[in-house]
Amino acid sequence: PCLCSVWGSSSGFRIVWNNRVPPASLRESLICVNCGSNARQRAAAGALLHALASTPRPRVYLTEQASPLFIALHRRFPRLSGSEFQPSLAKRLRLTAWLWRQRVWTWVRHGDATALRFTDASLDAILCLDVLEHVPDFRAALREFARVLKPGASLLLTVPWYWTNAGSGEIARLRPDGGIDFLLQPPEYHGDPLGGGVLCFHHFGWDLLDAMRESGFAEAEALRIGDPERGLPEAQWVLRARR
Repeated sequence: PCLCSVWGSSSGFRIVWNNRVPPASLRESLICVNCGSNARQRAAAGALLHALASTPRPRVYLTEQASPLFIALHRRFPRLSGSEFQPSLAKRLRLTAWLWRQRVWTWVRHGDATALRFTDASLDAILCLDVLEHVPDFRAALREFARVLKPGASLLLTVPWYWTNAGSGEIARLRPDGGIDFLLQPPEYHGDPLGGGVLCFHHFGWDLLDAMRESGFAEAEALRIGDPERGLPEAQWVLRARR
């Protein structure tokens, strides 16, 4: 077995087939049999562990909470916090009950990436995985990430990144009246294990690194992470920014 960065020890991996069709990419489908993390998550978690190697008892925020990834990382980071974009109290209580059945004794909180509940310069790292493309004002989210991170702290994020494109594209836009203009037809939705499809607003290219720097980060870079011995035979893109 290979080493799983999330689980922290040797593990096996399985390829998830969708309707008996082999996956075009291993990004989402090469799953750790112990913790349930996919290749994208393991690549980002490995970069997170490297960034926090010299930080004792770090405060880490993950932009998800009712997930196998949160459960696995909670073993590694006791001060880990997370949230779900879920305004419904009833649904959050059901998700909390699920976490408790996994022996993770925390409440699921509603979270908005553009209005985080943390105080300024209070976190050692943020892990944001395939969330930013669903935020209409993604620059506001980047500014919030920069606000709550300590100087020198790291943001690790993944997005469906169009690495062959210099610029990003807006494919949906939120109107002032709350409606949505769909600039791409048909609209693009991404799967979500909690609530079905979630609308995608952006296709990100290399200028996302510029947006990260303009939002208050001292530096930003794109990492291409691959390591067959860690269950990453297909290299994955992870973006890293330092406050």
